[in-house]
Amino acid sequence: MAPETPDQTPNQTPGQTPDTAPGRDPSRSASGPTRQDGSLLDMPRPPRRTRSKLVWAFLLALAVAGVALWELRDLVLRDAVPERQANMTGTEAAILGPNATNGTLPSMVPMDGDAAADAQANATAGAPGVNATSPDGAFAQDDAVVRFAFVEDVANWLVESYYPKGTHMEARNSGWVAPSLKSANMRYGVNMTGLSWSGDDLSAGRAGVLDYAFTPAMLEALQRLYADRFMEAMAAAASVAKVTDKGKERPLAPAEVAEMYGLYATRLRGLAGALREIAGMPDAVVRVNAWLTAQQTALEANAKYQDAVFGYDTAREGNSAHMAEQARRIMELSGKAYQQAIMARERARETLAEAIRRNPDARRLDDDTLVYTAGWVYRRANGKPEKMDAVRMAATVLADTAARFDKAAMAARQ
Repeated sequence: MAPETPDQTPNQTPGQTPDTAPGRDPSRSASGPTRQDGSLLDMPRPPRRTRSKLVWAFLLALAVAGVALWELRDLVLRDAVPERQANMTGTEAAILGPNATNGTLPSMVPMDGDAAADAQANATAGAPGVNATSPDGAFAQDDAVVRFAFVEDVANWLVESYYPKGTHMEARNSGWVAPSLKSANMRYGVNMTGLSWSGDDLSAGRAGVLDYAFTPAMLEALQRLYADRFMEAMAAAASVAKVTDKGKERPLAPAEVAEMYGLYATRLRGLAGALREIAGMPDAVVRVNAWLTAQQTALEANAKYQDAVFGYDTAREGNSAHMAEQARRIMELSGKAYQQAIMARERARETLAEAIRRNPDARRLDDDTLVYTAGWVYRRANGKPEKMDAVRMAATVLADTAARFDKAAMAARQ
């Protein structure tokens, strides 16, 4: 009969039988297997292990944390852009929200009549307290390149650059606002406040930011992301603004705040009209190029005239009357050529300005502003006709901002 061991294996060595195994105790053969020196059966039993209460507490805490994380998953998702939007900019993710499946802006998706009407209704019927640029209130954030710091700085600059009547030499009869497209281009093209770029080459960084932002889709995206926050920043800046009037600082009166908004609305609407007209000109590039060529010709004629004047003065100091007379004739001819170049430049300038003024809103702006605007567009669209679409979108954004300023002016008067 086999020994009654747990694994039913006889306790023996090769060449031996249970009855002849050395060290066997016959008195124990009926009760169990024979123990040998070094046998596993001679090893002491390990102590019985008891689970620590700390282990159970840890497992319980881990389960509670898991349940809490599951309950808070929606909050976590609202604070992060989904993986499927990893290739979008911060602006696109903010506008499109978690339901976006591609990089197409909502307003650019082709729709039939009913779908377009529903989309417009949903876009305009925002819940109280929810930013219209972020319908679900969850993805309002900064763009990766055009940060909110840029928008906020623009708002502060506009408010600081408003002068009520009697506080500036240009504000003798009414309030006056200093900013223009030229001053804005100089301010943000050099300081790059609120604009993210990398490297040591400012010119390359500026070009990179402009290439990124100056597209129809991105201009629309930035407007929808920042429009409401920009107006809030304007209101906040106006509420704490101080103006020096007759040697004393004082806050802006409500009527002055309304005037400020009105002045900027007029200027922005005029600029929007100018951009629309320039973008719609079939010969816009030709007209601007003619003016730029006339301007360069005038500069070169002026340089030649200055050289002729210097040559004449030098000849007069010499002993040759003949050389002095020749120098005088050269000076006179150079002077007439310079005058003609100036006249040609002014004609080209006036022709360009008058062409832009075919848009009624553009008539609000002076010649300098209109011509500078045309040159600004030329530098960005020359050789890139697709950029004219961005010019049109920029006009739309400016017109929308002007309408917002009009509403703010009405609210300030109440």
